[in-house]
Amino acid sequence: MFFLSLTSIIIDIILPIALVASAGFILARRLNIDARPLSQAMLYFFAPVLVFSSAYEARLSSEYASIALFALIITGLTGAITWVTVKAMRFERVTASGFSLGTILVNTGNYGLPLILFAYGQEGLAYATFYFTVTSLLLQVIAIFIAARGRAHTKEAIMSVFKMPILYAVVAGAACNQLGITIPEPFEKSIKVASGAAIPVMLVVLGIELSRVTMEKNHFVIGLATFIRLIVTPIIGFPLALLLDLQGIPRAVCIIEASMPTAVVASIIAVEFDVRPKLVTGIIFVSTLASVITLTFLLEILR
Repeated sequence: MFFLSLTSIIIDIILPIALVASAGFILARRLNIDARPLSQAMLYFFAPVLVFSSAYEARLSSEYASIALFALIITGLTGAITWVTVKAMRFERVTASGFSLGTILVNTGNYGLPLILFAYGQEGLAYATFYFTVTSLLLQVIAIFIAARGRAHTKEAIMSVFKMPILYAVVAGAACNQLGITIPEPFEKSIKVASGAAIPVMLVVLGIELSRVTMEKNHFVIGLATFIRLIVTPIIGFPLALLLDLQGIPRAVCIIEASMPTAVVASIIAVEFDVRPKLVTGIIFVSTLASVITLTFLLEILR
């Protein structure tokens, strides 16, 4: 019975995601497709539209405040565990930065949103989209920290937060929701079409970006980062959700989103600031593959 349940999760939830991402992976290898234009389209159009649509249609409640608090605390706790690990292992500064990117930056978008959609439907997607928005803004704050320690200008990094369209999309969607503003039908239909395309575009981009991975053979560090990302974080997530009185679908969404593998964007930051990019991409690749197993068991536990 337990085996059949796990098989059902793999076939109904994990496999559809893997197939679409694999299509992106194969297309990138065969046609040498560049992920940048699609990534930019996702960042500046598809993701903001999805966020706006979810905020506009959501039944906003106190649970959203708890979700935001969960995202903030779990990120802080993961950061604290990472810091302790870095000190205990005596990593030199550059390796410590790369390791931290691999453990703290989580793939709540490209991978997390479709997983939640297939597992919990539109209701789960609304909560997951909000979680994704919060973590996207957190990611920019982390980038600021890295910039402050590197060669980039901190002021420019800070301003990048306010250039993120997702920030304005969630504010606009929530404002329309709370003020009872009705969007004209042509715009509403356009938003539905674009938001519906966001999930498949995210998965194709994930596949394309994974096809570009070049790994370091530092198996211990990669394995340690993957362990923190996929095992330690969900262990923390269960009592934290209980503490914040999260229940049902919001609880499941928070724990699953927090337990996703390392975000592909971590490699972009690693390259930009030259903090062991091959180590970071190795963590991304291994954690993404290993997550097929960990997320399957996690989904079963949360049923």
